[in-house]
Amino acid sequence: MIRHAVRALCAASLLVTPLALSTPAHAVTCTVNGVPRTATNLTGTAGSDYIRCTSIPSAHSVDGLGGPDYIVVTGTVAQGAAVRGGADSDYLQVNVNNGTVSGGDGGDYCRVSSGNPPQSDCESR
Repeated sequence: MIRHAVRALCAASLLVTPLALSTPAHAVTCTVNGVPRTATNLTGTAGSDYIRCTSIPSAHSVDGLGGPDYIVVTGTVAQGAAVRGGADSDYLQVNVNNGTVSGGDGGDYCRVSSGNPPQSDCESR
């Protein structure tokens, strides 16, 4: 009887553990300088960053902060979401933009394949 209870608890823990470790369904998942990161409002560092994301859900953002940043979103920036570089010259590339793409201060290059155009603070488009 005890042996069966132990087996059942072990089996249940194998099923529950992956659920507890999984990423929230709507969080931003990106790599920042090669390191995977997940957050609601994901930020780079004060220096130069390479940030690569698959998509940005609504009410979430990716911000490169200072330094010349290189930010690529291969999927969609949802309505209500934002991709921002900080000060310095940044490169932002977004596949589909339904939100906001803003370069911030500095001479920025922003490329949007389809959807909303980048903000006027992107000097080159």
